[in-house]
Order: sequence, then structure tokens, then C-alpha cells
Amino acid sequence: MDAKFHPAIAAIKSDDIEGFRQCLRDDPALATTRSHTSHPTLLQCLVLSGTNLVNKVEMARLLIGAGANVNEPLVACGSCDNVEVAELLLESGAAVDGTTGWSPLEEALYWNNQGVVDLLVRRGAAIRNLRCAAGLGRTDLIEGCFSKDGTLKPEAGKINWPWGDLESIAKSNFNAAGKESLASRFASWKNDRQSVLNNAFVYACIGGHIPAARLLLSKGAEIDAIPGGFDYAGTGLHFAAYFGRRAMAEWLIGQGGDPYIKDTKVAGTAAEWAEAGRHPELSAYLKGARRG
Repeated sequence: MDAKFHPAIAAIKSDDIEGFRQCLRDDPALATTRSHTSHPTLLQCLVLSGTNLVNKVEMARLLIGAGANVNEPLVACGSCDNVEVAELLLESGAAVDGTTGWSPLEEALYWNNQGVVDLLVRRGAAIRNLRCAAGLGRTDLIEGCFSKDGTLKPEAGKINWPWGDLESIAKSNFNAAGKESLASRFASWKNDRQSVLNNAFVYACIGGHIPAARLLLSKGAEIDAIPGGFDYAGTGLHFAAYFGRRAMAEWLIGQGGDPYIKDTKVAGTAAEWAEAGRHPELSAYLKGARRG
């Protein structure tokens, strides 16, 4: 973040509540000013950098009391499973469904952070598209996204991701190369029926929801597709492997999933993703699995 935030960031990193309080006394605008680099606000920095702090809720309360925006940080809570601060943000008026085209629930599902997912669902978060229905394993809502002739209804939604659309990327704090890379990938996605189905299928695999994945396959999802909407883009099996979804991985292999496909960012197999996710037994299983 910009240099003016550095003393407050140091207080966050050292879990120094009194030092943090003094920073806000010296410059109350720290709570409301946006940074031109890295995290856009100090509250988002606290959410993302202070997940394990003893004083994180009290620090967040100080920022909220000084006027900090609570909506963007709620989305950030979904990316790191910061349940305690998410509860405070909701109690302080944060919109449970967010204020942009990407909701806190979508963020939590994307990163497989079940604590914030459960909190948001309890608080009535809208399940507003096919990927959310798939990520929650809600086969009833998946069915509701299809017309009788099999076409997708508008409520199935379009592919999206945490970095937003072209306008959001352009306004972000990424450097020029980062913006160009994200914008190019966003512009490359199709939003036809097949692409939206394949994207939702991965969400079902992330959540380990076999009935939802089975239903989406019956609707035409492709088991080995690498769909748009993800940074580390891989197949459903890649994501099941990374998040340690052994039952899902075995089911996918049984359905003919290919364990030797490589993702499009780091060229890793599902077994390598399992290893990266610290699931050595699952990695060993995938290394010995046969294609189809």
C-alpha cells in the first residue's frame, strides 16, 4: 500500500492494537483513504493480512467506527475465510450480496472457504446463478436454471471471477502487465451454454458435490474441460485434487476423467495439484490412476 499506510500495516502485522489505535488517532483518514498500490483500503489489508490476529476484530471495529467502507472487505473475507471479521462487517451494515457483479458468496465458493460460505448462507445470501447453485450442491436450483428444452435460463448467469470485468480490471491496483494479462483472459471467454455449464461443473467439483456434478454432466458439461473463470485454470479433477476431495476425484476417474491433463497456467497434472494442496495420499492415487 502507499507509504502513509505503512505504520498502520506494521501495527497490524505485529498485532499491536494500541499502536494501531494511535495510527488512527494521528490520521483518521487512514480508514477511508484508498491506496494506489496493493490492497485498496486498510480494512481490506487487515482482512487479508490479519486472519490469525488476536486483535483483528477490534482493529476492524476501529476502522468501521472511523468510516471505513464495509462492502469490499466483506468480499475479501470470502477469499481467506475470515469468519469473525465477516460477522462484524455484516452486523455493521455490509451488503450480504455485495454491491458489484461478484458477490461475497461467489468469492467464498471460488476459494472453497466453507466458514464464510456457511455464514453467508445463514444470513440469506442470494444463490443467484448456476455456479453458486453448483458450488453449494443445490441440485434443485441447478434444475431451475434450465428450460424444458435444455437451454439455459437468464438466471444461470455468465462466467465471472474475483478480478471483475474489463472496467474493474482497468481500475484495479495491478500494474500494467497484470492488467493486460487479466483483461486478455477475461476477453477470451465465451459465455455460451457449454462454457457456462463447464464453469459450473468445476464449482461442483470444488465443493465435492457429486450429485450436482452428475446432474451437470447429464446436462452436457464436459468432464475434462478447462473452462474460463479461473486464474489457475484446470479441470474439475484438478480442483477436486487441490482441495482434497478424494471421493469426488475417485468418482471423476470412474466417469472417465483424465488425470494426466495439464492445467493452462503452470502445466500441472491433477496429482501435482493434490501435492500442492498438501494431500499426498490423493496425489499418489492420482499418479496411479488410468485414463478413462
